Amino acid sequence: MNSMQVKCVIALGKTKNYTKAAESLFVSQSTVSKNISRLEDELGFKIVTMQGRQVAFTKDGEYFYQQLCQIHQQFEETISNIYSQEKERPIIIRHSTAIFERYYLPRFLQLFRQKSQQEIVFSGFRPNISFEDNLDLFYENQADFILIQQDFFHHDERLGFTPLLTGKFSVIINRKNPLAKKKTISLSDLANERVWIWNSSPAVPSVLKIEQALKQIMPVDQIRESDGIISCEMYATADEGIGIVPSFAYDNNLNPDVVYNFLDVDVSLVYGAFYLKTTENASYFNDVIDNLKEAVALERKKWH
Repeated sequence: MNSMQVKCVIALGKTKNYTKAAESLFVSQSTVSKNISRLEDELGFKIVTMQGRQVAFTKDGEYFYQQLCQIHQQFEETISNIYSQEKERPIIIRHSTAIFERYYLPRFLQLFRQKSQQEIVFSGFRPNISFEDNLDLFYENQADFILIQQDFFHHDERLGFTPLLTGKFSVIINRKNPLAKKKTISLSDLANERVWIWNSSPAVPSVLKIEQALKQIMPVDQIRESDGIISCEMYATADEGIGIVPSFAYDNNLNPDVVYNFLDVDVSLVYGAFYLKTTENASYFNDVIDNLKEAVALERKKWH
């Protein structure tokens, strides 16, 4: 029995539906079905049965599911508690590609050093890998905090979140483009442009809202996704389209070939720190969160 099989059983127990279970795990329906079938072969008894379109557990399956939930929860809590209470272990903070991080994270480190000598390790975060793989960073001692926008983790109940910044979306435009003169860009302004929009995999809800709105006013082949914010700027610099990125990506030291203007769309963003809820009990938790907030506030005063 492997971890994916465990996750499939628990997801089916919560949703009673193969499609919804697959969506909650960000995998295909066939992946859930194959893992359940292989687990049943391994165990030697049926776990689930179909009642119309709904999934139901067999008698043995229901008992197995209930016990598995308890064991899985205890396992995750035990591992996260061990990791969060290790005073000799570095605190691992994974950061995204938001340019503002280059400025406030060094300030955070200076502030934190005034209160604690515990080592801080910064590590890059790849939002374009699978949701479950990113979530496993917490459980595999590869991340204590992940800095990213709030809708990235789809409000997973196992995680806590502290907001640090609020914002919306910006557009990156080549200075030669007539739209560069407009401080605020509407969606209709983009109708005749090629658009490069940052997104992750699985897609974050806020970006999907913008994509859906764009598809109503322009051909689908004019909308391209990019898995990197810097790539969006590169396309704009080459005058190969207009980039759409979170406002946190605004570069204070502007590339002379592009401008960052506001996108007039009613989609708000919240950027902050994710962590396992059990991490809130760690001795370092309050110092990390308080100093992140202070560093953001101090550097934001310089941001234009």
